[in-house]
Amino acid sequence: MKVFSKRFLFILGLVLNLLSQLSSCSGLKSGKYVQLKNGDSLASVAETYQVPKWKLEMANKGRKIASGQWIFVPLSRGLLSGTNNITSDYISYNGEFAWPVPSSQRVTSKFGKRWGRNHEGIDIAARVGTSIVAVDDGVVIYSGNDLSGYGNLTVLSHAGGVFTVYAHAKKNFTQKVQRVHKGQVIAQVGMTGRTTGPHLHFEVRHDSKAIDPLDFMAYEE
Repeated sequence: MKVFSKRFLFILGLVLNLLSQLSSCSGLKSGKYVQLKNGDSLASVAETYQVPKWKLEMANKGRKIASGQWIFVPLSRGLLSGTNNITSDYISYNGEFAWPVPSSQRVTSKFGKRWGRNHEGIDIAARVGTSIVAVDDGVVIYSGNDLSGYGNLTVLSHAGGVFTVYAHAKKNFTQKVQRVHKGQVIAQVGMTGRTTGPHLHFEVRHDSKAIDPLDFMAYEE
């Protein structure tokens, strides 16, 4: 399935509204989410990540600081270092993506030319109801089925202007503005929308440009 740029840009347009609602999201392009453990405090996190405590306080204003909670850590290194290679920068800073369908690595269609046009993601075949997970920490910017062809669709925003797209789900388990963590179940494999069989259509985009998802993940044929 091809994801059309105009439709995807419509989704990205939702980000502007969400950014005005989430003060913490202002740092999405230069930071990451971390989960607090027992004994953690803003002071200890600030020391660990070498970030001024006041920046943590500003980025997490109104958020409960307690064990198990996720907070946003604004950072100035990594993706903003200016290497102009979003894939290598992202991996070196955040690590490789988790595989979006942990129980299946059956890629039935890869990124690139397909049937005379661009396939802007990969298709991973799996049984209906199989768990789909977030490939990295992020924020849900879209969860619904309003876009023709995609079926039940989830779009996550990650650090550095990177977005991931999860289409054709049987069911979505997230809602807009929700924070998710790497490996969290966000949907189930289905065959909603325009599809010939149960699978996950998965995309990675930097802003609106599609990037080969397999560049971000460990994969062996």
